[in-house]
Amino acid sequence: MAHQATGGAAVQPGMSPAHDHDSDQLLDPVLFSNDNGNFKLNTVPAFSLHLLISTAISLVGIVLAASFPADRRCDAYFIMLYLRATFWVITYLFDHFVKKQHDNLRLNGYHDFHRDTNMQKGIPLQVVSLWNSMLLAVQALIHHFYGENFWEHCAAEWLSPVSYVTAFTVAENVVLAVSHSFYIDKVRKFNKAKLAPDVLRGADRVGGSLGLMQPGGDTAELLEKQADLIAYLRDHTHKLNQKLHQMQTNVRPVRAPQIP
Repeated sequence: MAHQATGGAAVQPGMSPAHDHDSDQLLDPVLFSNDNGNFKLNTVPAFSLHLLISTAISLVGIVLAASFPADRRCDAYFIMLYLRATFWVITYLFDHFVKKQHDNLRLNGYHDFHRDTNMQKGIPLQVVSLWNSMLLAVQALIHHFYGENFWEHCAAEWLSPVSYVTAFTVAENVVLAVSHSFYIDKVRKFNKAKLAPDVLRGADRVGGSLGLMQPGGDTAELLEKQADLIAYLRDHTHKLNQKLHQMQTNVRPVRAPQIP
């Protein structure tokens, strides 16, 4: 028989090799993926830009505190406050972008690295928010004690309010530089390693660390890993279903010849 019927449909003999390639992929294990090991966490440019903005604001503060004349030091003080408020908004948007990238990391099956960087990715927003809160308290104390003489103290040299704001900003920049450097180095090593998803690394990973808990193990961590694995398998099954549907639409059904 020229054509072999399967479920009332057959494939034409002249079918392109791409169809055969797709069929081979469907016969592979359910964890097969074309991009295993090719996922990259694209957060290094964002962290570098965030650190650059923080450094620029610190340099602006130093220039304002050192070069502005006495009659304009109050203007420099308010410029720094506006920059601090703008930097918090930038950090908030930056944090939203980083969280989205790490969610994609988790959905692609890299749960261990996601947990390893879970705290580091939130440090920038926490640091900037904490520094702004401390700065707000300092400014409240300045206005409380200076009172009506605030404008006189504002024109002072190194003990002026703009100097306080600049000192806080520089200290914040140092903290961000350290935390960003550790994070960037860790992400670069991860991207360079080109590791496969966690579930594909180690013959006993699914049946061992995610299936059985060792004596004294952390139950919460075990449940979290199992939940991550379920989410990854669900997403991967959805992709395979889409690929199967695409193959079915590309195959033209042929009516099987009836035997008289």
